[in-house]
Amino acid sequence: MVVPAGGRGTRMGTALPKQFLELHGAPLIVHTLRALLACPLVREVVPVVPPTELDATRALLARHGISCAGPVAGGATRQESVYNGIQAVSAQATVIAVHDAARPFPDPRTLAEAIRRAGQDGVGVVVGRPCHDTIKRVDARGRVTGTPDRTRLWQAFTPQVFPAKMIRDAYGLARQRGTTGTDDAALAEAAGATVTMLEGRLEALKVTTPQDLLTARAWLDAES
Repeated sequence: MVVPAGGRGTRMGTALPKQFLELHGAPLIVHTLRALLACPLVREVVPVVPPTELDATRALLARHGISCAGPVAGGATRQESVYNGIQAVSAQATVIAVHDAARPFPDPRTLAEAIRRAGQDGVGVVVGRPCHDTIKRVDARGRVTGTPDRTRLWQAFTPQVFPAKMIRDAYGLARQRGTTGTDDAALAEAAGATVTMLEGRLEALKVTTPQDLLTARAWLDAES
């Protein structure tokens, strides 16, 4: 399991990277790692953090009793960071999952199902939700050029889970070609792999803005 946590969180408006902001006495990344490690099918977790935060992250995880591989240093982009994380995953791993540190409420049961599907069916599995809003396609001037059929549209979240060889090959090919993708599945798709969707829970919140942080705190308040 690769957990990219290299973002600076500029939209959060804080000097501290968002993955280290506290929720109920623990940083965001700690909540995320605890939830991932609660899944019995997760064998190892590799956090990927800014190079300047390696020592601080090691101390942080030790203080909160989180045992995992790494952390490892991220790159200039999320794609580079995930690549670095994949390189640190055990060579014996048959399935590799990627989950954003900024999504602190992954559902262990959904993750387990995604891991099972990737391992048994040999496909990529993306956790997401069907799109219920109307989507507009626009040009550079903001003019509407089309309205896609929303019954065939999904929002893609993380975790995203793949057979290990599939995602290793996809990232390797992207580096050779110099191509980028907006998520891990896009690189697998570009490499010709089959990717499927798995419906996840509404709690797959990504903490990006101060309002998201308030929502995350409210959810934790409701559970405590």
